[in-house]
Amino acid sequence: MKSLANCPNIQYAIIRASGTHNSPELLILAYADEKSLRSLIAEPSIIALGFASRSAANAAGSFRQRVASQHVHAMSAIRNANQRISRAFHTGKNRLTHALTYWKGYSDLFRTVQFTKRARA
Repeated sequence: MKSLANCPNIQYAIIRASGTHNSPELLILAYADEKSLRSLIAEPSIIALGFASRSAANAAGSFRQRVASQHVHAMSAIRNANQRISRAFHTGKNRLTHALTYWKGYSDLFRTVQFTKRARA
């Protein structure tokens, strides 16, 4: 196995180490040849590559994890807001249906009273 310590063109890649998409563990991996890296690591697991230093790759990986975490929180907030809006809509719809049913019953009763008044006169 060749040591990467003496290679002048070492680059670093960010690799997804776990299978969960919600909170993946990221691994920083040094490589000298992109073709060899791609033959070793499955394409979906390669997050980013071509970093000149381990610290640059680590910073990019940390940033990506923060953004992914914020995305998960934002999606959760959107889902909760959609549920609240849906409940409010259905509650309003039920109230409107009830009010219209009550009004229809009242208007039918009013017409009946008016009809009976006319019938007596």
